[in-house]
Amino acid sequence: MAGAALHVGVPPDELPGRWRPSAVRERHPLLVQVLRYAVVGGLGTLVNAAIFLLLRTWWDTVPANLTALVLSTVVSTEVNRRFTFGGVEVHRLRSHVQSGGTVLFYAFYSSAVLMLLAEVIDSPTAWEQTLAVAVASVLGGLGRFLVLRYWVFGPDSHHEDQESPPSALPVLHGHLLHRHG
Repeated sequence: MAGAALHVGVPPDELPGRWRPSAVRERHPLLVQVLRYAVVGGLGTLVNAAIFLLLRTWWDTVPANLTALVLSTVVSTEVNRRFTFGGVEVHRLRSHVQSGGTVLFYAFYSSAVLMLLAEVIDSPTAWEQTLAVAVASVLGGLGRFLVLRYWVFGPDSHHEDQESPPSALPVLHGHLLHRHG
């Protein structure tokens, strides 16, 4: 069977017009962004949990949590820029403010969740702590999506200090963030 290929499903170019990936992106750009953000967020939460669990073997809860949070926030912001929001260039200050704000929010939020967990469960395990932080991060993710979509990676996010011709700004149709011109 050398050279034989296994085909699963229908090739994208053979799908009916409205179900082709490009047609779905064009007709439902927000849905596509939400789904991509959910994938990145889910993977980011897993990375955060893995780093936290690894660091918990040597460090106390709060330092392990904060380090995992900083590392996963920086990585997930860049992955969201490239994958969720189509690689749009951004105003670096907005990106840094968002990342710093996210770290501060989640630092207090997840630390509060960990302290509350310690009040509810005597000596919670690292796995219980990880689960509590993961659930909390899912709840905070909606707010972060809105900040990323409308402020950091929005249509005017990369030309804050200068006027740009309308043809250079990203618009939400066609591809996820498509530039005219």
